[in-house]
Amino acid sequence: TLNNGVVMPMISLGTWQYTPSVAKSTVELGLKVGFNHIDTANDYKNQKGVGEALAGIDRSSYFLTTKVPSQSDASTAFDLTTKDLNDDISELGLDFVDLMLIHFPPRGNTLHCKAMQESWRAMEAFYAANKTRAIGVSNYCISSFECILKTAKVVPAVNQVQYHIGMGT
Repeated sequence: TLNNGVVMPMISLGTWQYTPSVAKSTVELGLKVGFNHIDTANDYKNQKGVGEALAGIDRSSYFLTTKVPSQSDASTAFDLTTKDLNDDISELGLDFVDLMLIHFPPRGNTLHCKAMQESWRAMEAFYAANKTRAIGVSNYCISSFECILKTAKVVPAVNQVQYHIGMGT
C-alpha cells in the first residue's frame, strides 16, 4: 500500500527493450497468465503497443506504471514534463495511469535541483488533475530526494529501483 492508500501489486511485467508490437503481444499474454501490473516508460518508445494490448480490458483489472524522462533546464522543465506526461496518457490511450514516475534524476543530479523541483511540480499538477493515482520517482538517491522535498507538496509514493535476476555477478 502506497503512502496515499493506493494498493500496488508487488511484481510487474516489464516492457523495456520491446518494440511496440512485441510489447503488445507480451502484455496480452501477460494478462492472460495472470500479471496485473504492467510497467512501461516514455523512453521505451513502445507505449502505443502497450495501450493497444490494454484496449478493451477492464480498467480495474490491472495496474499500470509508466515513466517520463527527467529535465535538466529549470526554465523548461515544468512545460516539458507536462508535455511528456500528457503524451504518455495519449500514447497509452488511457484517461489515467496508476503510477507515474520520473525515470531518472538528470545527469549531474543536484546541479539541476531547480529543474528537478519544476518537474516534480508538473507531476503534482498531473496528480491533482486525477490523471494518475500516485506519483513517484525511479533511481533517485538521497540528495535528489532532499532537493525535490524542499518544494514538494506531495511526497513521492515510490522510488523504483532496478533489481532482477540478471543483475549482479
